[in-house]
Amino acid sequence: LYNFFRWRMIPNCTGRFTCKDQKKVSHLPPVELLCNAGIDLAVIDRLRQYFVLIENERKDPIYVIPFADDGSTGLITYLKMNEENTIRYVHTLNSGSGFKRKLDAINVVLSDDCLVGMAHKPFI
Repeated sequence: LYNFFRWRMIPNCTGRFTCKDQKKVSHLPPVELLCNAGIDLAVIDRLRQYFVLIENERKDPIYVIPFADDGSTGLITYLKMNEENTIRYVHTLNSGSGFKRKLDAINVVLSDDCLVGMAHKPFI
């Protein structure tokens, strides 16, 4: 994934990267991003995807896909509404330190309550 798209480090966020190819990927849900990067469907099917609505805050909902069983690294995708009232996806790729630090910072615990299928369609 890192080698397929262009990424830039998020300033002051060691271990966190945002995709520089926004025009290519902002319309792609996380699973489609992985498919477009050439990741095998058998690998994708083994991943778990979480959909998190952050209540009582004006924060964007997120998808989280841990890449390791211990949750040490993964993809965090923010869902934003654009002017045409459609969803725009902002994908962030995270190293071990960046992934855990960001989830802790926004008080997100990945639980089975948030687990969704890979074909999940958001309802924001």
